[in-house]
Amino acid sequence: MKKYEITDIAHPDNPNLHRIRAVTDLTEDVLAGMLGGYVESCDNLDQEGLAWISEDAIACENAVVCGDAVLADHSVAKGCAYVGNNAMMTDHAIAQDDAAICGGLLTGESCVCGYAVIRQDEQTLCAPTIDGSARVYGEISGNVVCRGNAVVLPGTKLDNRTQDCFVLEDDRISVELSERTPPPKEPRTHDFER
Repeated sequence: MKKYEITDIAHPDNPNLHRIRAVTDLTEDVLAGMLGGYVESCDNLDQEGLAWISEDAIACENAVVCGDAVLADHSVAKGCAYVGNNAMMTDHAIAQDDAAICGGLLTGESCVCGYAVIRQDEQTLCAPTIDGSARVYGEISGNVVCRGNAVVLPGTKLDNRTQDCFVLEDDRISVELSERTPPPKEPRTHDFER
């Protein structure tokens, strides 16, 4: 069963892009009849799952949005980019080339490109946040924040499986420690009595 249809409403700057319209209730925020963002073809947004393109977001060329992923605001997925699982793109974020966004948040003016991979860590369930004007060309997973003018070069692999947050900002790298509560003290028992 289809979850959306492509309307005749063309993008004001690109007549190859058309708005989508929900044909069934997807979530509390996406109801049947609501207009969404823009696609170039039905191959850009999967008919399965809860994935959605809203507002003025765009998925075009050979980009695919699927799973429970969301493109919002003015974000763009283009080239052969894959945006899936529970990934979210907002503001003016861009996923392009052969980038795979498999979790996390892309926001601000950030760009994930080349053969970059962004994913949630399966053990900690922490996912990266790419913000500001950060550019990612490498692989990032887990509790990582890239912001400001940070650049992650091709071939770089950053996999944070801890609860602490690795922060890449401009040309600095830092760690924000998570708040940990110590385990409760157990009363000492002795193996023998006198």
